[in-house]
Amino acid sequence: MVPGEDGNVDPPFEQSVPGRLISDGFDYPVGGGTAQGFGVTGYGFLQWSNYSQTWHPGEDWNYLWGSSYGKAVLAVSNGTVKESVWNTAQGNIIRIEHTLPDGRRIWSQYAHLAERWVKEGDLVYQGQQIGTIGGGPNNKFVPHLHFELRRADLPSWAWPRLNGVPYTKSQALEYWIDPSSFIEEHRRLP
Repeated sequence: MVPGEDGNVDPPFEQSVPGRLISDGFDYPVGGGTAQGFGVTGYGFLQWSNYSQTWHPGEDWNYLWGSSYGKAVLAVSNGTVKESVWNTAQGNIIRIEHTLPDGRRIWSQYAHLAERWVKEGDLVYQGQQIGTIGGGPNNKFVPHLHFELRRADLPSWAWPRLNGVPYTKSQALEYWIDPSSFIEEHRRLP
């Protein structure tokens, strides 16, 4: 990145293809990108959920020293907002498309938000605040961030089951990625 005349670093447009930013590093969606003060204390990735009767396709992030409600949710990498919507199952949801340096794409999804700060089509940057943690529709859940990484362009309401039958773990892995493992493998450290 090259500093502009005002001394600020310009967004990484020089690495982008038309209309897309390259996602050349990933951080966590909470705790300033390092997850400091947060932990996966709800359902983990592909843990069996008695609530949904399926394998849980993401991670449930919670603030460790008090309520998670209203805490910042950050874009894990550069990308384009594909959906910024509300649905009856998960409340406010943001889904972002990320283009990796080799041209592959993945999608990050942030659910149960209290607020959405971006809209469909917005370009977002790694570490940019995109919303705040909430408790889902009508505060149905204890406030937490349900966070997913997907290897397929699934709609925001997608869940690992078909006609009420839960996917096997191997079927779920065809569509969902272990978020923390992926982020650790793709950190852009100084």
